[in-house]
Amino acid sequence: MIDEPNRTGNDDGSGTAGVVHSRYDWSETTPVEAVIEVVAVAVDREPTTLDSLSESIDTDALNEVFRSNDSGTVHEGTSVSFVFADRHVSVHASGDVFVSPVPSDE
Repeated sequence: MIDEPNRTGNDDGSGTAGVVHSRYDWSETTPVEAVIEVVAVAVDREPTTLDSLSESIDTDALNEVFRSNDSGTVHEGTSVSFVFADRHVSVHASGDVFVSPVPSDE
């Protein structure tokens, strides 16, 4: 992990209230591990108490999408978004993971 998960959003009407963000190095941490860690912070629970991530997304596929190619890089601009533990999760090739509350209309 490059940055500890932290709440980056604010309640100023900008739509970022409740956002938790962290940045990872995909050569050191799998996207699956990162998602579980950041979501646990977002919902203020221990990672082991969360439902299985595999019920929300194919975890092998998630890790594969962000696996480095032969040159050691992940395709820039790649991102995957899904809902897990009643949170919107967005994982990016840059190593950024954002977790935010699911809007009430979803």
